[in-house]
Amino acid sequence: MSSASAWDAYYAGVEHPFCTATATALTSRTDRLPPGRAIDLGCGLGRHARHLAESGWSVQAVDFSRVAIEIATAADGPDVTYLVGDVTRWRPAEPADLILVSFLHPRAEELFALLGAARTWLAPGGHLLYLGHAHHVAVDGDGPHGDFPDLADLARACEGMRIDEMAHIVRPHIDTTTVDVLLHARSWCSQNTALSPAGADFGALSREPSRAASPAHPRMRVTCAGRSSSSNR
Repeated sequence: MSSASAWDAYYAGVEHPFCTATATALTSRTDRLPPGRAIDLGCGLGRHARHLAESGWSVQAVDFSRVAIEIATAADGPDVTYLVGDVTRWRPAEPADLILVSFLHPRAEELFALLGAARTWLAPGGHLLYLGHAHHVAVDGDGPHGDFPDLADLARACEGMRIDEMAHIVRPHIDTTTVDVLLHARSWCSQNTALSPAGADFGALSREPSRAASPAHPRMRVTCAGRSSSSNR
């Protein structure tokens, strides 16, 4: 993940359409959920936080770019609370009904630790939605092969949660076709969810033994050009 100063310079430049348009892969799922308290980690210019607030959610949105937060705050109303903070160190004061992580790409071990910690921030039955680049970003193999997760990595990071959906999302992007990974997981309604204490070892949390068995047949999908196929594995 680039430095905060690098992202400050990026957001201070020209308009960035990819940072303001919402991702349908996320909004089509959040729109089916009853509004509650949501957290948007790595919110950027607030595209998804704004959509959630317009849908009735009370939203707390965090990003380490001060410039991004200033732009987002100026554009939104009181239903979104924007905070400048490093999401790998930040933690909420109370549980959330939805935690959203969209195209946030720290080092793989930091991402897995963050997802492992985020699951402890959910209220019983709360949802965790992650969308980001796949390990092989471009379908034709010419794109960057960064330190991005695959579906198996994401499933391990959310050990102990109910996995509702894991999918590869294939979509056009400028002059190529890219592959994203989507994870939709939720805490068990009977789970006694507790916020991680200040200074908690997020790496240890991500390796914590499962408290509840994952479902034997999570829903797995591949979505391509507006059509999708589903299978139970």
